[in-house]
Amino acid sequence: MTLDKGKVNATFDLVAERWLPVERVDGSSDCLGLRQLLLEARDIRRLSAETPTVTAALYRLVLAFAHRAYGPADSRAWVTLWDGKFAQEPLVSYLSQHPGRFDLFDPEWPFLQCPALATGKPTGAAKLVPSRSVGNNATLFDHTTARDRVTLEPAEAARWLMTVHAYDPGGLKTPYRKVKSSERAPANLFGMVLVEGTTLHETLLLNMPIYKPEHEQPEPTSPEDRPLWEVNEPPNPEPDERSPLGWTDLLTWPSRRVLLLPYDDGTGVVVDKVVITPGTRLRGDLADIELLAAFRRPPRKARQKKREDFRAVRLDGRRGIWRHTEAFLLAGDEDTRRRPRALGHIADLVESETIPEETVYTIRVFGQQLGSKGAVVESWAEEAVSAPVALLRARHAPVGPIIGHAVDLADQAGGALRDMDRDFCTAMQAEPGVGIDLPYWAQLPQPFDEFLRKLAEARRNGQPETDAIQGWVRAVRKAATAVADRWAYGSPRKGRNLSEAGKQFGKFTGVLHHLTEVFVAKVMNYVEEEVSS
Repeated sequence: MTLDKGKVNATFDLVAERWLPVERVDGSSDCLGLRQLLLEARDIRRLSAETPTVTAALYRLVLAFAHRAYGPADSRAWVTLWDGKFAQEPLVSYLSQHPGRFDLFDPEWPFLQCPALATGKPTGAAKLVPSRSVGNNATLFDHTTARDRVTLEPAEAARWLMTVHAYDPGGLKTPYRKVKSSERAPANLFGMVLVEGTTLHETLLLNMPIYKPEHEQPEPTSPEDRPLWEVNEPPNPEPDERSPLGWTDLLTWPSRRVLLLPYDDGTGVVVDKVVITPGTRLRGDLADIELLAAFRRPPRKARQKKREDFRAVRLDGRRGIWRHTEAFLLAGDEDTRRRPRALGHIADLVESETIPEETVYTIRVFGQQLGSKGAVVESWAEEAVSAPVALLRARHAPVGPIIGHAVDLADQAGGALRDMDRDFCTAMQAEPGVGIDLPYWAQLPQPFDEFLRKLAEARRNGQPETDAIQGWVRAVRKAATAVADRWAYGSPRKGRNLSEAGKQFGKFTGVLHHLTEVFVAKVMNYVEEEVSS
């Protein structure tokens, strides 16, 4: 970064400067520029930023950048990249076509910003960071307020700039002229799904389908598709609304108009003020345009004339993303569920033997929870579940129903725990407890991963899925019974309290036994049908 002191004339080149936080394969942490990130991708484990939302926003940016520099334009080009590396020549060629477009503080067109906002009303840099207070109210995460001066290093400001475009809450913003209202930035609407390999090189390619805009790939990309930095002129400061031109346009969607205002604090340049106004509203059905999300359509209800629209799968902080594995992993009826496009792409690579069938990747899901009015960030989360590639081609196999019934069993057992506590409190005329099932859900992600791996192993070896099924039954029973035991015996009980607790505990154990028996009977029907066929 260079600085003309006294004039706050700064440059911060995102291609060369160190601003992308990574975890290297050897476990060490580092910070890299865009060029070094791609050229060293085989030595990097993953991007790892301040929060899950920042990490997700950076992945979206890097994927758009990699698509524009490397394509890949067809399957042969994809395999060449997979077997090799992100070479320097295509990257140099691409950057030479867009000189100066990656400068965070360029006076004519700062990266992903709107220079016309220089006449707007600035606020403190805390406005960029949801975990920092804005106004007079302290947040859950931070106890500074807007009266406290917050400054951000250029690298930090760049990361939060990407995050604002992807995850800024909705609500009223300072208008450029008159328009104050803004919708939630698009990534708030779904859990962003990333298929993660053993290195960043693998991860990027696993999430990079064939990209050839002139052939409208990936659908619905048009020949005019481009990321925001390739547009000939900076965005108009007035908000607008449109459909995306294609995949890289959506990955760099300008949901806000932003301008970072640098300041020389005597030791170097920092960002201490920012202007954020409403930007471009996204027009279109997410299920048709977003590649890094899974979608489900609720079943048609009796006497319902029109099917409901697809709903994006989102993170549920209490029960875990593994409950949606069927939607994430498996191909199925496109009328009821749509998995992320990358999974179909990977299934094709397994079919062509480019990727071995015994490979197990990780599905990593990022999400943000907003308040009831969509204007305040309540929480963010990052969860992971195993993705055995042997299951990705299981279109006609019984794997889908088996996984679906396994999740149902977990839901029903959790419901039985809540019923036990509710019925006890009703009998004792007491207030019902809250969250009795939380420790139960916390015990299930690892056993479910093992369940998926055993399903995949059975499928590869042409064997019945019996071991996987029985293992899952044992895990659910163990987790639910442990929570029920603590509920019944974890606190002193006397007299009627003790008698009623024993009664409800006995009722619960009977229900749990019945649920597991029914589950086994259902799924074994699928196993027997496949064996007989």
